[in-house]
Amino acid sequence: MNTVLNRDSIQVKRDLQRRIEDYVIQYCEALEENFKQYSINSYKRNLDEQRFPENNSYYKQQLDAINDGTANLYKFDYKVGKKFIKVFNLQYDTFQNRNEYRAGSVTAFIDRNTGEVYKPASWKAPAKHVRFDLRIIKEREFLHNPKNVDWAGGHLYMR
Repeated sequence: MNTVLNRDSIQVKRDLQRRIEDYVIQYCEALEENFKQYSINSYKRNLDEQRFPENNSYYKQQLDAINDGTANLYKFDYKVGKKFIKVFNLQYDTFQNRNEYRAGSVTAFIDRNTGEVYKPASWKAPAKHVRFDLRIIKEREFLHNPKNVDWAGGHLYMR
């Protein structure tokens, strides 16, 4: 009887971990879409306000690249560790003709067993307080909506 309970509890734990990883993928997609919309709005605003008219061709070129899918916008990825899943951005690096995506800053830490979301304190560690919980449907839906999240992590500050 105990071995059946143990197998069931292990299966439940694995199931939750798989679901949390799926939620993290959706969170990364929401962050990418938020950054895309942020970039589009920034370039359009610069064109509309004509603050730097000498850069108009650059802004138009960037908008065209976003629209045709060739822009090197931030991407978001994650890495599963022992206790946490680290969500971070990937920035396109052109320095000295590298022309590759490289890890940027950490956006969030997510407890891989509970789905609790933390703001990062550093590249290696989360801040103390839980900001969201992916097990709670309302909070998960909030994090999966690109209009609610902020690519720079502003949605993780305590209010």
